[in-house]
Amino acid sequence: MFQEFYDHCKRNEYWLPNQKILLAVSGGVDSMVLLELMQTVAQKDHLELAVAHIDHQLRVESKTEAAYLKSYCQKKEISYYSKVWEQLDKTKNTEARARKFRYDFFSELMAQEEIPTLLTAHHSDDQAETILMKLTRGSALANLVGIRERQSFGNGKLIRPFLIFPKERLEQFAKESEIVYFEDSSNQSDTYMRNRLRHQVVPVLKKENAKFLQHVADFSEQITLADEIIQLVIEPKYDKWVKKTTKGWLVQLSELKQEKRSVQTFFLMSLFQRTIVPEGVAVSRMQIEQLLLLLNQPAPQLSMDFEQGWQVMKEYNTFYLKKNELTQRENLFQLNGNDHVFLSEKEWLGMETAGKKIEPPESVKDWTEISLLITEQTPLPITVRHRQDGDRISLTPSLTKRLNRLFIDQKIPNLIRDQAWVILSAEDKIIWVPKFANSYLSIPKETDKILYRLLYKIKE
Repeated sequence: MFQEFYDHCKRNEYWLPNQKILLAVSGGVDSMVLLELMQTVAQKDHLELAVAHIDHQLRVESKTEAAYLKSYCQKKEISYYSKVWEQLDKTKNTEARARKFRYDFFSELMAQEEIPTLLTAHHSDDQAETILMKLTRGSALANLVGIRERQSFGNGKLIRPFLIFPKERLEQFAKESEIVYFEDSSNQSDTYMRNRLRHQVVPVLKKENAKFLQHVADFSEQITLADEIIQLVIEPKYDKWVKKTTKGWLVQLSELKQEKRSVQTFFLMSLFQRTIVPEGVAVSRMQIEQLLLLLNQPAPQLSMDFEQGWQVMKEYNTFYLKKNELTQRENLFQLNGNDHVFLSEKEWLGMETAGKKIEPPESVKDWTEISLLITEQTPLPITVRHRQDGDRISLTPSLTKRLNRLFIDQKIPNLIRDQAWVILSAEDKIIWVPKFANSYLSIPKETDKILYRLLYKIKE
């Protein structure tokens, strides 16, 4: 195994002779095998090794494991650096926060000790689990690459040389070489999604096809190549259409709207990946689809909200991606015949004409549907927004009622009231509050000609 490992690393030029290398070592079988192999490499290529270890304090035995690793490194004359994760609340988003703590420590060490290369012991099973997790949760194409074998990190690079090996190979080598390692008891729990995939899914897929891990690796490589081609198309358009401002980003719409849907989709994905996703804002595939519908609508001024106060505001042939200002504009949509829009990830609204039925997206066809007939008496376009203070709905020709009072009478909770959509005619009169109330203005008379039908679909 050593020769295969060494040849792979030299072929890919993972290090140079006489170089410093930092090893991330947890004490588990994978990282202890990496430490063992790299000691042989260090003698061969005159490398200077250092070990970085994190005690997450998630298990009672972690302190003993850290002490053993420190003692081991002292005996082998390997530089040893450790840090304790002393975060008090370790019950929320534990995996992601622990990972950030680890890699921040590794980056600090590399800068402090002038170490250009970090090696971790991720293997091909880890790769399969990661890609399955991302497929299950939903992820942008670029993220489906999974664990990259080489990437920039800190002031140098991060290398994962074990991605060519399955976990069984590492365990076999550890047994043959009598390597001491520690089993992490938390790995046996199915609390985390990764562990559930590791115990219940990956073994079944391996049994189904002995080359499953290789197929995952091939898939990851193909996604990498596909993303490179996509970026070759998107990069020049991004540089031309996007301008950084003091409040966010300004995007030119004129040429974007003329592009094919594929280019529009990947452009928006790239925009978010470069701007607000690094800030911790999640942007779903459904939101991309919703935004595409909004940007392609003829209405000159529309807006859409994202997490953490971020907002897209369309203004004629441009749109702004920026933080909401104190005087927030809420989501606002306008529809004419055969227009449709995702109001949220669980709500869709379409407007079909009397002579042409609208075909809802495949993703919403099984959602609950209610509808409203629109007569020639209702001027278009209709506007869709959330309720505002002072909104009134006409219940009869002589009786109007405040929406707030109507919600109170129906004992609707405040949160649901705030999420309710209000549909208005071009005269700014409320004709419908889906799920809650119809205006008498929307009731067709016998002599009225039905021109349109509004379809409201919701995922219950």
